[in-house]
Amino acid sequence: MRLAGTARTLSMLAVLFAGGQLGAQKKTPTIPAPTGKAGTAVIAGVVVDSVNRRFLMGADVMIEGAKTTIVTDSLGQFRIDSLPPGTYQVGVFHPLLDTLGLTIATKPFHVGPDSATYIVLAVPSAATIIRRACPVRPRAQGTSAVIGQVHDPETLLPVAGAEVSIAWSQIDVSKAAGVRRTPHVIYDSTDASGAFRICGLPNSMQATLQAKRGKSVTAEIPIALGEEASELFARTLLLSRTDSGAKVGNATVSGRVVLEGAAANGGSRVEVVGTDQVALTNDKGEFIITKLPSGSQVLLARHLGFGAQTVAVDLTSREPQRVTIKLPKFVAMIEPVVVNARRAANLDRVGFSQRQKTGMGFYISPDQLKDRHPNLVTDILRTVPGLRVTSGPEGDEVSSSRGVGLGGECVQYFVDDMPWQSVQPGDVNQFVNPNEVVAVEVYQGSNVPAQYSRGTGGCTTIVLWTRFKIRDR
Repeated sequence: MRLAGTARTLSMLAVLFAGGQLGAQKKTPTIPAPTGKAGTAVIAGVVVDSVNRRFLMGADVMIEGAKTTIVTDSLGQFRIDSLPPGTYQVGVFHPLLDTLGLTIATKPFHVGPDSATYIVLAVPSAATIIRRACPVRPRAQGTSAVIGQVHDPETLLPVAGAEVSIAWSQIDVSKAAGVRRTPHVIYDSTDASGAFRICGLPNSMQATLQAKRGKSVTAEIPIALGEEASELFARTLLLSRTDSGAKVGNATVSGRVVLEGAAANGGSRVEVVGTDQVALTNDKGEFIITKLPSGSQVLLARHLGFGAQTVAVDLTSREPQRVTIKLPKFVAMIEPVVVNARRAANLDRVGFSQRQKTGMGFYISPDQLKDRHPNLVTDILRTVPGLRVTSGPEGDEVSSSRGVGLGGECVQYFVDDMPWQSVQPGDVNQFVNPNEVVAVEVYQGSNVPAQYSRGTGGCTTIVLWTRFKIRDR
């Protein structure tokens, strides 16, 4: 394989005589001593990920001339001994480089007998990549960027002409203006190689990234940009060619949910957002979900007493995926005024405030919930006119007190704008912490808004909003 020759190839060859440090990973590289047969040479080195300010672990290092590939260790190091004298070239391959559309390789160099050569190969810094990839934009909101590619999950071929968008809301709170929320969406289209770049972004923000082409669309992948002046986020998205309305496929994901500080890890709920697929973890916290649609999806894990968490996963029938999700212990906190203001702005963003003004349902706001300290979600619902909460063999059951024609025993839930798929009747109490609920909407009969109508006419519809969706930062 030829390693050099493209316009986007970056190369650097350095022999180190002194050590250095990188972020929190500290190591003093030393010139390797020749080992092995007399008259042979050593090539060793380190690969640095300047974008994320760490060493690049798990990179494939190919030594052209030796027909050898080595994988870097946790400190980004590699080493090959007993090389005959000659001319060599070193190249690095890694998913990060694929996403950025970069190749890293040295120029050809010669090694002699009984010699040792130490090489440092580095992914360019975020600022350097952004400067090369992004044109100057006079009205840009910052100097950060999101760069990546869109591929088909089954063939891994690039998807050209896909629309990629990044969405976020900027919330400003001041005494003069009160709470001001400004939504932002920026788009780009993938080129023939499936590449996209969204430039001129502010740093220090939470956003979602999504790709769409025709009827196919990925999940909204959560991303975050840090505090550096120029932040770079790199991501490859898998966009299926099939209609994203499909709820099943041939992909599989498994993994483990770890509960912070808990003696056991079982009994967590894991769902693939946007599908009907739900699993419960076993005593070891393990789960497996099969028959999933391919593409970039989002897993959501919940456990009573712990904060909900999501993790993005790229699903394909080519190979099963495995993830680890860590749930932090839920800690109730007294919230300052600024947090309440941000939360109110986020409720406005999801339409709660607008629907409340219509008076078509019953609404419980954050101010009404803050002093209740309920033990169960159904403790909140006991105060809702028209609802009846009764204790059954499997826990509390919620029904309408206005007769079968207005809902009766038919009750459907939405949690954070997503339909709640019950593993067993009434299990919302087992997986949603009532102290994380910040707002509630309840609709009886035909009053349900269109977005919460599931074709089951006449059902009572309960919409719960939690801190997972209505964030305070």
